[in-house]
Amino acid sequence: MNTKLRVMLDEIGGNDSSSLLQVIEMPVVEKRKRLGWQEQDMDTRQVIGQWIDDRPSLGDKITLYRQDDKLFLETWYTDGCHSLDEMQATKIDDGLKLEDLGGNLFGEYFLLSDDNNLQFCNSAECFYTAKRIAA
Repeated sequence: MNTKLRVMLDEIGGNDSSSLLQVIEMPVVEKRKRLGWQEQDMDTRQVIGQWIDDRPSLGDKITLYRQDDKLFLETWYTDGCHSLDEMQATKIDDGLKLEDLGGNLFGEYFLLSDDNNLQFCNSAECFYTAKRIAA
């Protein structure tokens, strides 16, 4: 185990990697359980849109879909990692404000405009618009 990880584990009161699991919040673990979806699960998804984060060194694929009256934002990162978040939608003048149901410490959110553009926003501004993938 590397020195940095050992110091981190010692600071949280453990000396093996199993102690690290105690600091992981359950909602994160629950979100990751959803990664086990089956192929038939695709039939129940209503895809709202797909985009690429084409900023330099990114290229992440983002899909917004509805399933069982819930809204999900799924991101496949170029390094193979995956994120799946249930979203809360609020209608605002500019479109739908999409916030992670689990919350966001930085106040960031997505804005789905009426013309199906996906913007990345914070409390001050919308700072990036993802490139739409043709359906």
